[in-house]
Amino acid sequence: MNVDMMCITTCAACKHQRKKCEPNCQLAPYFPSTKDKDFQNVYRLFGVNNTIKHLNSVADDQRAKLVETLILEAKIRKENPVHGCLAIERKLRAEIEALEKELEMVQNNISFCKKMSMLQMTKQQLEEELDRSSLALVSPFDDAHSMIKYLLLLF
Repeated sequence: MNVDMMCITTCAACKHQRKKCEPNCQLAPYFPSTKDKDFQNVYRLFGVNNTIKHLNSVADDQRAKLVETLILEAKIRKENPVHGCLAIERKLRAEIEALEKELEMVQNNISFCKKMSMLQMTKQQLEEELDRSSLALVSPFDDAHSMIKYLLLLF
C-alpha cells in the first residue's frame, strides 16, 4: 500500500497522540485507524518510542511480522498481566508432556499387541507341528482289542 494513502485518515498512533498524521508516519502502515485497540495495547506495553525503535531495528520486509508479534505480545500481556506469554508457554508444555506420555502408552500397547500376535502365531505353529508328529506316533491299533489280535498273530 502507498504510505500517502494510509495517512489520508489519522492513524491510531497519531490519533492517540492527538496530532496530524504526516505522510512519513512510520506507524501508519501498521496501525491504521481501524486498529485502535491493538495500538492501545502496544502503547501500554512498549510505548511509541520503543515501538518505533523496534521497527527501525529490523529490515523493511520483516516489519509487518514484528508489528504482528508486538500486537500479540501486548494482547497476551493485557489478558494475563502477571505471567504474559509464559503462562501460555507453560500450558502448552504441559499439554505436550501429557500427549507425549499418551503416545508412549499407545506405542507400548502396540508393541505388546505385536508380541502377543507373534506368540499366538508361534503357539499355533507349535500346535500344528505337534499334531503332525503325534499322527506319526499313533499306533495302527485304535484300541486294545486290535492290539491283542495283532500280538496273537505274531506268536
